[in-house]
Amino acid sequence: MAILGGDGTASYAASGLIRSSNPLPLAVFPAGNGNDWVKTLRTNSIEKTVRGIGSGKTALMDTGLCSIESNPTSPADQIFINSAGIGLDAHVLEKSIRIRRKRSFGRLGYLAALVSSLIEMPSWEGTLTMDEQNVFTGKYLSITAGVCPFVGGGMILSPSSVPDDGKLDTAVVRPISRTNLIRSMPMIYRGTLLNNPSVSSWSGNEFRLEARGKLEVELDGESIGDIPDNAVAILKSLPASIRAVVGPEY
Repeated sequence: MAILGGDGTASYAASGLIRSSNPLPLAVFPAGNGNDWVKTLRTNSIEKTVRGIGSGKTALMDTGLCSIESNPTSPADQIFINSAGIGLDAHVLEKSIRIRRKRSFGRLGYLAALVSSLIEMPSWEGTLTMDEQNVFTGKYLSITAGVCPFVGGGMILSPSSVPDDGKLDTAVVRPISRTNLIRSMPMIYRGTLLNNPSVSSWSGNEFRLEARGKLEVELDGESIGDIPDNAVAILKSLPASIRAVVGPEY
């Protein structure tokens, strides 16, 4: 199965294949804003995708499943192929959507949303457990659960993520000053974010975040809206759940 699009389109296609137990490999011709999943697959250009299809090279990849629980609403399950973002990146994404609806900013809408969010420096609070063990309680700036390491058009927010190890790698960024956040930007693009003392990371099969107050979540660059306060987000690894066409260098 071949598609033209970005991470969101690829995620929808993969979800359909997984839910229908269809063994067809997924090939993605990148045409989105971020194209982060294909960076890991080494098919981040039309030429590389064509070469991957021509060679018949494929690989089994993990995905993730996100459930949002809030009593008395039933859990709503969504599959993600690349990463789940909670906190700042979801907040910026949702704000950029609102900006684009009001003004024709195009891609600049995301930049405007990011700048205004850095001025606000919001934070969230909750308790995170990994495989039923408490690993974090308190305020956070962002939480990234990665199947793959790249997000946001090349940022590396979960550097230890491996797409075929059967686990999710989750990085928690605790609240830091604007100055420290700006100084940390090179680390985000170099893949050395875990060296920052304000960042902690864990690798596991299932993560459960019990929010205190607001919960903001995005999956593969698509915002989940209308999440009630004090909801619970459950992120599970789905090992070897999708076969993808990969590039010659994979």
